Amino acid sequence: MTVFVLNVGAMPSFLLSILRRPHPVALTPIGQARAAFGALFGLALSGVLSQLVLTWTAPGFHAAWLVAPMAASAVLLFCVPASPLAQPWPAIGGNLVSALVGVACAQWLPDPMFAAPLAGGLAIAVMFLLRCLHPPGGAVAMTAVLGGPEVHALGLGFVLAPVGLNTVLLVLAALLYNRVTGAHHVHKSAPAPSAVAAEDIDAALEHFGEALDVSRADLAVIVSDAGQHAFERRARTLLAGEVAVPPLARLRPEMPLAAARAVLLKHGLPSLAVVDGEGRLLGVLTLKSLLRAVADAEARGFKARALGALSGKKEAALVAELMITGIAVQTTQPASAVAALAGRHGLARVPVVDGAGKLVGMAGPVEVLDALHGVELAA
Repeated sequence: MTVFVLNVGAMPSFLLSILRRPHPVALTPIGQARAAFGALFGLALSGVLSQLVLTWTAPGFHAAWLVAPMAASAVLLFCVPASPLAQPWPAIGGNLVSALVGVACAQWLPDPMFAAPLAGGLAIAVMFLLRCLHPPGGAVAMTAVLGGPEVHALGLGFVLAPVGLNTVLLVLAALLYNRVTGAHHVHKSAPAPSAVAAEDIDAALEHFGEALDVSRADLAVIVSDAGQHAFERRARTLLAGEVAVPPLARLRPEMPLAAARAVLLKHGLPSLAVVDGEGRLLGVLTLKSLLRAVADAEARGFKARALGALSGKKEAALVAELMITGIAVQTTQPASAVAALAGRHGLARVPVVDGAGKLVGMAGPVEVLDALHGVELAA
């Protein structure tokens, strides 16, 4: 007996992709119930009203007063009302022109084997041409061919009733029901400011190469909203050690102030970290404190200096005598602590140290924003 074993690993990737379960439409259970009841309401209302109208205006009407493709239209109108395929013009225009194409094919080609596929293909082409693509329109076109003698007897009247009448009533019911229940056919909200521009969306869609069941405006809103959520998530998890940059220079506590000032001016930095021989942070020397010390010395003048000498006081001459202590952020602290500490002391950058107190780098609000936005900012 021969045993056949299915080698899943050898299956082509496209077959595996077919077997994968698609992502469901993002509707909550309440939203799903709302859509299902809405479809029931819309189909029942359009069916009852269509029957009443046709009974009153055409007593001898023998064709169906509600055609099956309306159920497919209801899926779009009530489940995904914001879809470009579910807007009033695509729904009404798509079904009407598809019905017209189907009637024409049924009359020109007596063999339904050829007429039905031709009706479906031509209906899609015309809907594209008139910018009213509505998937149920393909079913409407084939219904005009395969609907039987009663549908064929209606001729072009099939376009107006039941197709046109059903579609208009269903669209009106959907607009009313969705408005009452909070669903939107058109989202008017503009996207928040984003690094992604409209031309970027267009370029991405063109590169994607396939039609998406979402408008460009809604897609821009989704991209902007996703970026905002990513920003907030990153802000909550970003650590100070992730934003620290290597220091351009370091000062030693025994360095003369004149030499320290030269280092600050050379690199164009408002402050530098002071470390010991093992790289542990001792403090921060700022250019502001240097300038203040010089100004105070000049203000006191020669007489003040003499009095200071008599009282045993002397001016600061070394970095250790003028540096500020207690300004540091641990690498494991949130990056927001960097911005808060820098703002509190009026510094562009503050030291970031590890658990042993060794200097890892410097960071400030610019580095935090750089990491959050993922772009390099000018120094």
